[in-house]
Amino acid sequence: MTAKRMKQMDGYQKQDFANALAEMGNQLRLLEQKITMITDDQIETDYQSHHCELLHITYTTTKLQQLQRSDKKLTPSRFTRHVKKRLS
Repeated sequence: MTAKRMKQMDGYQKQDFANALAEMGNQLRLLEQKITMITDDQIETDYQSHHCELLHITYTTTKLQQLQRSDKKLTPSRFTRHVKKRLS
């Protein structure tokens, strides 16, 4: 082979390598985007689930506090003096 022909083949090989490298870079970028999207979706799902659970717990504790307050008003303490009402 002539030197010109060798140089031309070497140029093609470099171009093919550069194209293959660029293609691999694009594939890696797409994979990274896919992993990032999946991770973000999972974080969002977990956040919504925990937020809903927290709201439920807050609602339940508030209701229990309200019930406890209303029970205190209706039932006298066992340490208070009980006076019997007269039926006159």
